[in-house]
Amino acid sequence: MNNESIFKSSFSTYIKLFIKEKHSLGYKYESESRRLQHFDCYCFTHGNLNKLTQQCIENYLISDSNRSAGTKQNIIGVLRQFAFFLIRNGQDASVYPLEMIPKKEKLYRPYIFTHDEIKKLISEAEHIRANNRFPTRHQTLPLIYRTLYCCGVRISEVLNLTIDRVDFSRGILLLSGTKDYRDRVIPLSDEMLERYSDYYSRTHATSSGDTYFFRSDYDKPYSTQAIANNFKQMLWKCGISYGGRKKGPHLHSLRHTFSVHCLQKAMAEGRDLKEFLPILSAYLGHKSLQGTQKYLHLTAELYPDILSKLDEYCGDIIPKAGDFLE
Repeated sequence: MNNESIFKSSFSTYIKLFIKEKHSLGYKYESESRRLQHFDCYCFTHGNLNKLTQQCIENYLISDSNRSAGTKQNIIGVLRQFAFFLIRNGQDASVYPLEMIPKKEKLYRPYIFTHDEIKKLISEAEHIRANNRFPTRHQTLPLIYRTLYCCGVRISEVLNLTIDRVDFSRGILLLSGTKDYRDRVIPLSDEMLERYSDYYSRTHATSSGDTYFFRSDYDKPYSTQAIANNFKQMLWKCGISYGGRKKGPHLHSLRHTFSVHCLQKAMAEGRDLKEFLPILSAYLGHKSLQGTQKYLHLTAELYPDILSKLDEYCGDIIPKAGDFLE
């Protein structure tokens, strides 16, 4: 991000110093920087506001009626930190009150694909046609979708993957600097490794190690939105209803489905879930088991025939419906 060119408001100097401070402390601060860029643009186009007040923040929050409570929480969190920074540097600023922060909505119920739906989606992806405008898309998108489901990774982790983070000799993906700054190792099955090797030989004959593995036909990394738009088209072709932004299915539903299917398989095999869950949690990159427990509840709801077995193994850690927030 080129801080010198994107910030224009009266806050620009302090925003750049604030981001520089965050970077010096080891934070990537990428999404937060984009939020500050958007806020800076708003201030510049609305009279070039020069004081961070509660009213200023509230006006900014309501300027986009589509913002969810979760998004507003994130924005307020960043602007509260920025306010503390301004005050530390002798500037007059208001810290947005904690009691005024909107509550997040209850978590929507994640969509879990059936095994048949997964087969339909993968098959549909494999039939994406080549065309002159997008000569590699029909090769790239199918492998991205397979990776999302077969490896249970986040779309950002897939799109940020570079060639030097694919270890063909050991058959693993090396994910670095992911959510919560965790590094993870993702093993590839023999079939997936073969697909990765074939894709590499066909699309990266002259690429360097720092090249994005899944680059677009514009020689840039694919955007999440581009993948999401294509995914919606595939859902329609497969006869899977899309319920909208709050209901999905979304790309992230493939990660949810991977997790639930893993638990289903583990329980069907009689695995000790108290031993299996920490492994799954680490694999998914969760900070704690709390991030993984929601999959227990989903698994129990979707597969009631094994609910008794689930209670037997780990009934003391099964969460209640509605306990989870976004």
